[in-house]
Amino acid sequence: MSMSKKSDPKKAMTLKWIILFAIIFIALIIGIGFWGTQKNESYSRLALLEINQDLEKCGSKTKEKKCVVEGSRGWLFLQESLVNSIVPWTDNTNSIIAFRDSLQARGLALIVVPVPDKLQVESSHYLWFFDEKLTPSSYSRWMKKLQKAGVFVIDALEQFRAIHDSIPMFEPYESHSTAASRLLLAKAVADSLHKVLPYISARQHYVLRDTLVQGSGNLFYLQNNSVPSYQVHETKVVTKQGIPFHPTPKAPIIIIGDSNTSQGRAFASDIGSLIAYYMGLETFTISKVGAGNFGPRLFKGKNAFLQGKKAIVWVFDGRELYGKIVMPSF
Repeated sequence: MSMSKKSDPKKAMTLKWIILFAIIFIALIIGIGFWGTQKNESYSRLALLEINQDLEKCGSKTKEKKCVVEGSRGWLFLQESLVNSIVPWTDNTNSIIAFRDSLQARGLALIVVPVPDKLQVESSHYLWFFDEKLTPSSYSRWMKKLQKAGVFVIDALEQFRAIHDSIPMFEPYESHSTAASRLLLAKAVADSLHKVLPYISARQHYVLRDTLVQGSGNLFYLQNNSVPSYQVHETKVVTKQGIPFHPTPKAPIIIIGDSNTSQGRAFASDIGSLIAYYMGLETFTISKVGAGNFGPRLFKGKNAFLQGKKAIVWVFDGRELYGKIVMPSF
């Protein structure tokens, strides 16, 4: 006759305690995250802990370092993005408003184009526990203040977030946004220019052509001192005859800014070329790596160059929202 085994009461009790502790741990995580959001913060306490740990690895919690932070599934981010998430905001809107006023006095319109930061759009590839939107409250204050002052500023953050799963706005190894994002921003700029310059009409007809180019992977290179091997999609602007867009300084629309301005690994795939495609007007681009915060200084002593121009489009990395932007000096 077979005997059925009796359950071990000690093992059963141990299992109950394990389950209970697991439930408490999960509830604690959810509770901390909820508490953080209830305090009107843009990130939970757990997110803050994760950020601080990575900043410590990079060697500074307050200053920008040339350091790459690794997220999940091979995604890379700049340490500078993390600093901007937790360091208090220095109000730089007065410089931007003064730049607008200086241009306006010369009969030029200004369109400000902050390119959304990779961390704010792709935070689900950084944080390991849940998709938290890492947007400091200073971002919305910055936007509202400029908009209230009548500055034309492109706020594309929510649009980037809404489509980034289906249309990649960023790549894992690159800090700059993709060709698709430049198209999105260029269209928004063109729409704004039509509002501030309603009398301007298209004079040219340009065509878009898709191509594949070698990805630069600037974050991968910074981390590993080697170039990764992968290809990215680019959209370049050509004439009806197939000749790549090649602007001249006489163009009525001037595009200025940092590497986000000239980013485009195929000739004529930068944001200035794409704006020309949407506007049907020639544009001319002036850019310098890291120059996003001193755009107003680019025209010092260049009054003659500005004569006959209609608008300035100022494109810079969204991280500059939290940095010092110089006052205009012309």
